[in-house]
This record gives sequence, structure tokens and C-alpha cells, in this order.
Amino acid sequence: MPTHPKILIVDDEPRMCDSLGLLLGGQNYEIWKANSGQEALSQLSKDDFDVVLLDIVMPDMNGHRVMDHINARNIDTSVIIITGDATLDSAVGALKRGAYDYLRKPFEYDELLKTVQNAISQRRLKKECESVEGKWAESEERYKYLVQNSPDIIYTLDPQGNFTFLSNAVERLLGYHAKDLIGKAYTKIIFEEDLEKSRWCFSERRTGARATSGSEVRLKLSDETHEFMDGENGCLTVELKSTGMYDKPTTEKNKKFFGTHGVARDISKRKRLEAQLQHAQRMESLGTMAGGIAHDFNNLLMGIQGNAS
Repeated sequence: MPTHPKILIVDDEPRMCDSLGLLLGGQNYEIWKANSGQEALSQLSKDDFDVVLLDIVMPDMNGHRVMDHINARNIDTSVIIITGDATLDSAVGALKRGAYDYLRKPFEYDELLKTVQNAISQRRLKKECESVEGKWAESEERYKYLVQNSPDIIYTLDPQGNFTFLSNAVERLLGYHAKDLIGKAYTKIIFEEDLEKSRWCFSERRTGARATSGSEVRLKLSDETHEFMDGENGCLTVELKSTGMYDKPTTEKNKKFFGTHGVARDISKRKRLEAQLQHAQRMESLGTMAGGIAHDFNNLLMGIQGNAS
């Protein structure tokens, strides 16, 4: 259920507080009053207020000291100064302390109402922006977590084929630190015999169904750590999917190519399992053939044995 904006009126003249309360009370504002600086501080310590209408000159504590208290405790409120003793020094002092506006008594009702409405609208807009920024930051952290914890190498290249981003999987799979490869050409991690092939699939410009998908490329392992990695002959076989990136939808004209993004998935274990399966199938075929030969040979021997008998 939405709440009404809360306004604290601070003035040592009770009649002024009552008058301002009547003027603002018809605008769906929740009105609170304080007739001294100390009373205002007590109210501010107990409740949250959207706007504080603050007099500068009060017997126990001037408005500047009240604002110092608000700033020292990081109280989230908009302060509008209302004073009958307006001087340049008091105005500058209030604005330096973060006052939203400065009104000199006597002021028009419309002027006060507009100032309060603007202050509340600005606070509402600020909170909406903070909410959007918070959701954006949360979303960014979520996707960053998913990318950095993906088992696949996720990368982006600039138009010249240099890495602009690499996920942490490159260290686990190849032994390179991602930061050491940023700005380096993708050919640095391509197995020498696959360099020519990689030119057509690693730095891809096409998009959609025409983009590179399912191409096998061998990547080099780090020289310092390849003996501890899961590759064979110093390389790792990956399945590559890549697509071009443009500043406009690909259906529009005059689009500008600004790089490539892609995913490299480790398929070395799958390749070994496929080789083992093929070997088992060959052995099964040899066994079947040997069984057939033995069967025919046994039939021949039975005939010879029968004739001998």
C-alpha cells in the first residue's frame, strides 16, 4: 500500500508551523511539526521524512547546525530552508550543506507547494534510478557469475582478431591466465596445424544460421602447465561456435562490424570415447569374423573325420 510523503516543519513559531501544516495538509502529505532544533533532531532520529521545511533562526539551535546533524548521520531527506532573515551568508551556508532550495519569508503558497512537489518528485526519481541501477548491477553480477563459471571458454574478439574478453575456463582448460591473453591475437592459442582452418571459423563475421557452428579446432596448452592438463600432444580439441557482432541488427544496412563472440567447448574426452568405441567395434567385427571362420573350419573337419571313419 503506497504511503503519503512525510514532511517535517521546523519553526520556533507555532503559528507558522500550524499555518504551513494547513497549507500542505490538503495535498495528501503527512505533516509533522517541531518548534525547536532539539525537537527536530529528536523527530529525525525516530522517523524518516521526505522533506524538512527548516527555519534558519531558532533560539536553541540554528538551521545550519540541524543540517550538520542531518549530514553527519547521513539522513536521507530533502531540506528546504524557510527564513525571514535571508542573507547571502546564510543562503550560501545552507546550499553548501546540501539544501534543496532556499525560500524567503513571506513566500507565496504556490511557490512553496511547487518547491515541495519538485523535491518529492526528485526523490522519487532518484529512488527509481537507484532501484533500476540495483537491478542492473544484480543482473550483471548474475550473468558474470554464469559466464565465469561456465565449463566452456567464452571469448570476444575485436575486428583485428585480438581477445577483448576471455572467461576463466581458459585457465582451467589450457593453463593460460585470461588477463595475459587480453589484447593478444587468437592465433596465440591455436595449434600450428589448425592455423589455416581457424582463420575461417575462429574470427567469424557471419551471424545466424550461417555462423560457424560445431567446427573442431585444436588449441595449444600453456608451455608451463601442459603436462598437468587433460590434452594430448600439447593440445586440446574443442568444438567452436562463433558469430559476428555488429552495431546494428544484421537486417539493417550500413551496419558496422566490431568483433566476434564465441564459445569453445572441450570435446577431448568425447573424442577419446569415440576412438575407444570404434576400436571396440573393430574388435567385435574381428571376433565375429573369427567365429565364422572357426565354424566353417569345424564343419570341414567333421567331414574329413567322417570320411576317415
